Amino acid sequence: MKRFLLPALLLVAIACGEKAPQTPQPRIYNAPKVSGIILVDGILDEPDWQNAPQSEAFADIRGVDFEPRPTQETFMKMLWDEEYLYIAGIIHEQNVTASLTEHDAIIYKDNDFEIFIDPDGDCRNYFEIETNALGTVMDLLMDRPYSQDGHFFLPWDCRGLKLATHVSGTLNDNSDTDKGWTVEVAIPFEALTVDFKNPKELQDWRINFSRVEWLKPGGPEENWVWNPTGVVDMHQPQSWGILHFEQ
Repeated sequence: MKRFLLPALLLVAIACGEKAPQTPQPRIYNAPKVSGIILVDGILDEPDWQNAPQSEAFADIRGVDFEPRPTQETFMKMLWDEEYLYIAGIIHEQNVTASLTEHDAIIYKDNDFEIFIDPDGDCRNYFEIETNALGTVMDLLMDRPYSQDGHFFLPWDCRGLKLATHVSGTLNDNSDTDKGWTVEVAIPFEALTVDFKNPKELQDWRINFSRVEWLKPGGPEENWVWNPTGVVDMHQPQSWGILHFEQ
């Protein structure tokens, strides 16, 4: 897979209408195939999750060496089977809070965990799924990045999505110290087909993850991400990381 990485990145840059990326080589996650059953309950206790590699700690969106560095750690894991892409977010947080309960509310007004997926890597018709510690979901389809006059389509729903969260501590109670929260997601492959036939046939996807954290009321918000884009803008698909499906 790595042998073809640089030519593939160049093709993506051309398709996205951007110059060839000057940022460091993207992070790569090798997702194992599930061998057992995954119960989506927000608790990562299945052997498959225990054996899945944990990602690098999330960094500031502007770069892994950007200061100040994140004050609380975030990690992710991925798995897959014939029907679903499974994603786990592991969010360390000393005071877990969430307030939004309505589907498609603007979730990043809460502390949240966000998923960005462009299966065919063409920077067109890519997907965004956000959740808070309550498990409230905002999901949408982007026709292209905002920098290219893109528009979001909020009525798009990830049909068949399974999502659950688990809080290690007490939600919305600042009188104690929490450990954090986890989110467990199962995304049906068939929900991610828009301008291509079957995303399972693609060995590698463009993907990224973001954590929005409000360290103080009124902001500014922190943007801690798996693969930094170099600018405060997650909508840079050509600068996302790579998901490799292990066979």
